[in-house]
Amino acid sequence: MNSNPLTPPVAAPASDAVPSAPAPDEFRNPYSATVWVLLGCALALAAAASALWVDLPLAIWIQQSVSAGVDQSFEWVGELGESGPYIGVALAFYVIGLVGLSRGWRNPMRMSYAAMARGSLLMLSTMAVGGLVVLVLKRSVARARPELFFEQGIYGLGESFSRVQHFNSFPSSHTYAAFAVAVVLGILAPRGRWVFLLLAVLVAASRLVNLDHYLSDVMTAAGIAVLVGHVLAPRVLGRKYQWPLRAPWRWLKKA
Repeated sequence: MNSNPLTPPVAAPASDAVPSAPAPDEFRNPYSATVWVLLGCALALAAAASALWVDLPLAIWIQQSVSAGVDQSFEWVGELGESGPYIGVALAFYVIGLVGLSRGWRNPMRMSYAAMARGSLLMLSTMAVGGLVVLVLKRSVARARPELFFEQGIYGLGESFSRVQHFNSFPSSHTYAAFAVAVVLGILAPRGRWVFLLLAVLVAASRLVNLDHYLSDVMTAAGIAVLVGHVLAPRVLGRKYQWPLRAPWRWLKKA
């Protein structure tokens, strides 16, 4: 023990220091690339099995069992899968985040403008990247929607990249949008992730109940959203990447 009161106390060794908590704009992917590949393969096999043995019997059962009232209720739930409002809100937050960051404003929302910009950009990029994947799959696979089976007895695939309507069932864009929002919000606010995922599951269920899609359509869309969100998150939220904090026309600037 130091008996001289004028001698400053000795600092504790660095190993005894309490580690600092991760910054709110940092993200660590929960799985390795190998695990994500295996999960993707498992989902693809499950979707293929569903398309072969589950999709059509389930759609027929729903068509025979669901009442008009339940069908209408799920029509309203399905509105949560419209991507436009989410993109608009995320774009507004991104602009506000960039402007507030550049001008040094005080943020009244208990978050930094940097975190606001990164989070909203993650939402926008997840919507854009995964949305493009979904669009390409829709046009190339050209799967007939359930209504074609019940109206014309058509079940299967049409001509790729044709302009014939109702051959765009796989995968579900509404389900993708709902799960993309749920995944991103779950990454940004982990305490609410199960609530976000529950709402996304309800949207996916609405696409089945309303006979807009088959089970494999919504399964694949949900899987794409989970994968894209977690692949992009480290590259948008990671502090070593500074491009998200610059205006889009300056993203390629190295400094």
